Amino acid sequence: MDDRRELRKMPRGERCPECGSRKWYLQDGLRYCARGHQIEGFIQFEVGGEEAMGRTGPVARRKKEVREVEKRQLTGQEGKSLYVEAVQLLLRKQLEFLVRKKGHRPELETVVRDLWDLRIRGYGASIHDYDISESEPETFSSQPVAADMQEKLSWKPASRVQSWDPARGNGWPLPRMPETIALCYLGCLLLKIPTRLADLQNWVSAGTMPYLRAYVELPVEMQKRMPSAYAKALKLPLAGGLKGHDLYQTLLDTVFSYKVNYEMTFPEMNWFPMLVQYTKELALPVEVISITKRLVAILDHCFEFPALKARTTPFDHPEMKLLAFLVVSTKLCFPLNHGQSVSLASPSLPIPRFDWEKWKTGYTEQLEKLRSQILERPLFEELTPEKITNLEDGEFDAFVSYLRDTIGNNTKDTITSFFPVELDSPPQPSFPEVIESQVEKEAYRVLAEAVKADNNTAPGAKRYESFRAIQDLSETANVLFNAAGDAAGVPLDMLVRATYKLEQHLIWWQWNQPVINSESIIYAGVN
Repeated sequence: MDDRRELRKMPRGERCPECGSRKWYLQDGLRYCARGHQIEGFIQFEVGGEEAMGRTGPVARRKKEVREVEKRQLTGQEGKSLYVEAVQLLLRKQLEFLVRKKGHRPELETVVRDLWDLRIRGYGASIHDYDISESEPETFSSQPVAADMQEKLSWKPASRVQSWDPARGNGWPLPRMPETIALCYLGCLLLKIPTRLADLQNWVSAGTMPYLRAYVELPVEMQKRMPSAYAKALKLPLAGGLKGHDLYQTLLDTVFSYKVNYEMTFPEMNWFPMLVQYTKELALPVEVISITKRLVAILDHCFEFPALKARTTPFDHPEMKLLAFLVVSTKLCFPLNHGQSVSLASPSLPIPRFDWEKWKTGYTEQLEKLRSQILERPLFEELTPEKITNLEDGEFDAFVSYLRDTIGNNTKDTITSFFPVELDSPPQPSFPEVIESQVEKEAYRVLAEAVKADNNTAPGAKRYESFRAIQDLSETANVLFNAAGDAAGVPLDMLVRATYKLEQHLIWWQWNQPVINSESIIYAGVN
């Protein structure tokens, strides 16, 4: 027994994994340390043959199987591809909403799919031409472009127009979240579907059109594999929402990028149904529509995106231009100051008197309240600890849901595993969607109270009020401009600048007329 317990010294660098002993002995073909712990990974075998009977061969170490540990979050090119797939999935959900829920034509899916193919065509080519496995996220790239593309971009130096050339390699700009809304709008534009940008924004704010919860609604596996930088980009809409100014700018940048990369232009929008919709929402008389059509024809304007311009203004956006025409026509028909009168020299078209005071009262008390329901959004990111403690039960539940969606719930804590969070049913809209019939009914009531027949209007032209900046707006003008801006989802200053520029166009046209005949609009002056 003592001979079999003969202790030997282990090779240099080896120890017993249990006790750290460096001495071992052999027993029954197995190796044990001096304290009796079996040492795995060693086998003893016979040399073989009768002449070698009883002799033992050398001890060999069994190689352990090397396991490849797969990273949870993808990096490099794989991470970029996963982000592009996530944006594409969001775009598909948005198209499904427009076609199935809003009744848009099925061809919209084909048109937007072709636009999307043009948008990411350079990305597919760059995968094979460049090794970017160690590259950093380039979601919003600002790297310099090639010389030939720089020449195309020279006409628009201050914009965010992007080159989609695959030769940019690591600098190829990945699509941003608001571009999905812009592509849906451009698809409707190509099919002449009268969908306003404000409609898309309102559906997003109401939570019915997929956008705000884009990251939360991704498959769980995609959320786990998404790189942190791209996951943050997908979560931003839930924290910041979709702002009208950014959406309008994104749309212009997308249109100009298609022009630069593919020499592609977009047709004039189907503006007349949009004009009727704006007039109904603002509770304005139907005469405004007729005057707007006459004004558009007189100035020979079209509602399409500009092709090449050194600098863009709010008036260059087709919808902003249409809204400016509507505001100017309203002020021509029904002056904001009822002590003045601007006439239209057309006896066949009697213009009623419009009571702006009653319109202001009805709009601010009813219509504005209804419209604000769809535009309101709780700013959870601005809450302080004191405000959080004072939240009501429903508001606190919404705040906790917001935190879960924003931060995520990927903890590995053992205790929390015993208290699983119940998965929500399909998310309900966070913001109540205003019923169109309710808005139309209230607008009709406001309009009926404000319009009055007046056959004693004194003929002749009076001065026309024009406002160059926000601080110049009168009380009535401030309500009208704010109402129009809310209907279009744009800031007040953008609408004021667009309207003022149209008024300058109108003055220039009037100065170039040799004689103002009886069928022309009287534009007597500007305050």
